Amino acid sequence: MNYKPYICIINQVNLIFMRHTILLFLILFTISLQAQLKDCSECDTITYAPADIAKNTLYDLQLLRNEIFARHQYVFKDARLLEYFQEYLWYQPDHNNPAKVTLNSIENANITLFKNGEGRIKKKRQRLFNELGELKRVLKQKDTITINLFLDGALSDGVTTIGAMKELHAIFSKIDLKDVNWYKDKAIYKVSTDNGFLVRKAELHINGNEVIISAGDIKHSEIMTDPFKFGSNYYSEDEYQSVWIFKFDGQKLRLDQHIIAG
Repeated sequence: MNYKPYICIINQVNLIFMRHTILLFLILFTISLQAQLKDCSECDTITYAPADIAKNTLYDLQLLRNEIFARHQYVFKDARLLEYFQEYLWYQPDHNNPAKVTLNSIENANITLFKNGEGRIKKKRQRLFNELGELKRVLKQKDTITINLFLDGALSDGVTTIGAMKELHAIFSKIDLKDVNWYKDKAIYKVSTDNGFLVRKAELHINGNEVIISAGDIKHSEIMTDPFKFGSNYYSEDEYQSVWIFKFDGQKLRLDQHIIAG
């Protein structure tokens, strides 16, 4: 008996099954990556769980929490919140006769969920700054053992621990961690100096769980009208930038990549 036609059919069925399985996996994977609550249009009927807001930022959660009140036509005292929700057609509050807001049990549960999420993010940010403060401290004290834990073996070729310590200490000496401010999910602190010859910068950028610390001689002084002519010893070949990319896992800050340009 010739089994080849049956084997061929079985193989085709298996191939179709595998394709559908892979497609389903990709769909579910994409959904999991995008597990983020977009609005609170159903916050009065659906009790959400921590997994539903796992990807939401502090900014997102603050808006979601206030949206529950906005959907009851609450008149916000915060002018910027009022301005934000006035962009939506469903928000039409009576400013002369403000609505008295009464929330149901589901809405109250969601507000508690959002507040808890906000609290977790704030604590995570505090842990991140504790790590940055600790890195700054051990750099100042030249604690090589602890510094190597932060560097995590991710130095560029040719860069020694001593060289890394010297450069990172120079950068941190210019950064006031107590004066770093957030906007949504990002924070920044930048310092630049112009000594009449070149402009030197030191920067701290935070974007979610990524922390970028950089320094460099980036351009000639602003007083040089003709920097590449007689009267100046400046050459663009002297420009350089050193970028330290750290990752924060919620507990520890570790160097992920070190890039040198110039």
